[in-house]
Amino acid sequence: MRISQPKVIRQQQDILYSVDVESGNGQQVLWYRLDNTFAGLLTDSSDASLAALLIPAMALGEDIYVDGPVSPRLMHNFSGPYQRLLRHIIPCLKPVRIYSDVTPAERPRGTGVATGFSAGIDSYCTLADYFYSQVPRHLKITHLLYHNVGSHGRGEKGDHLFQKRFLALEPVVARLGVPFIKINSNMDSFYNERIGFHKTHTLRNVSAALLLQGGIGRYIYSSSYAFTDIFVGETYSMAYSEPVALPFLSTETFEAVSAGGEYTRVEKTLRVSDIPDSYNTLDVCVSGEKAGNCSVCWKCLRTLLTLEIAGRMARYSASFDLDAYRRKKEAYITEVLRSRDPLLKEIVRFAADCGYSFPVLPSVLGRILYCLDRMKYIIKTPLRAIRALCRRLLVILRRKGPC
Repeated sequence: MRISQPKVIRQQQDILYSVDVESGNGQQVLWYRLDNTFAGLLTDSSDASLAALLIPAMALGEDIYVDGPVSPRLMHNFSGPYQRLLRHIIPCLKPVRIYSDVTPAERPRGTGVATGFSAGIDSYCTLADYFYSQVPRHLKITHLLYHNVGSHGRGEKGDHLFQKRFLALEPVVARLGVPFIKINSNMDSFYNERIGFHKTHTLRNVSAALLLQGGIGRYIYSSSYAFTDIFVGETYSMAYSEPVALPFLSTETFEAVSAGGEYTRVEKTLRVSDIPDSYNTLDVCVSGEKAGNCSVCWKCLRTLLTLEIAGRMARYSASFDLDAYRRKKEAYITEVLRSRDPLLKEIVRFAADCGYSFPVLPSVLGRILYCLDRMKYIIKTPLRAIRALCRRLLVILRRKGPC
């Protein structure tokens, strides 16, 4: 894979940053688009494009040749330790070599502090800690980012949803009085189902933030999981490894850090429920159909059940359809009580701590299903062990050959 020197083109309202990409998939162009107002934050380095294309190149098994300047720190991390980490998470990836002879010109580190803002629990919790709270000046958030790097879907439909969601967030960000930077990109077109958004979102989002090294020196990435749930290994979501991975995505002038891992999901939700700005704007939905909350997807249900247990659900009557939630609640409680998901087990413990009683029927049904699931697991475990032992003995016998 060859990545060309970046081209930066000022248009009437937007500024376009693009690179030509030559790979086994043919000739393509990777582009990012943002408002001309933020042109002063742009960097001329290739760090963003290298970050965006590292996983696609590893999926193809192609070495990377970068014609533009690359941070020596990023080059070192991407050439060795970060690739090793990625292959633990996505085993189908292959190791590749990276070649670049150009380093960026030395420049001072930007004073801006940015974080992504989707108006969800994680991003609002980051604002609670680094914007609404009293923190040292060099840690206080100065810019909010909103990216289109795969979470909104592909094609015109995805772009339309991205634009619609951004417009819905603009009023609350205007009240906060900080710049809100919209970064559109066709990055998702370089990824396939094996390397889908949830498996790769950390690197995609950091890639967009790396564009802004001209003024942003610190990028705070809102964590999804508590420290106790962090691990590096094969999984459906890259979020589990973020505190380990983010230092590898930093450069000499850009520090990527994780925030919020000290809280459980329940603690985050309670912390956000003390922020009045969130009452009309909280958006946790994953339905992918419209801006705002559907109130019945797994993420809406998880948030509303937590708020109901805490006695704070009424605060969000303008953000959710509470009647739709109530119609789905009992079926969802059954799923919560049978699940081994750490975020759902948190809710069960929280309910017990609060003295909250789940309805009888879903409570009984959920616990029966949980026991049946555990029995299947217990039965399967020795069978797996026996099969593994037989396969191992067969390998040994084959090595020894006939007596």
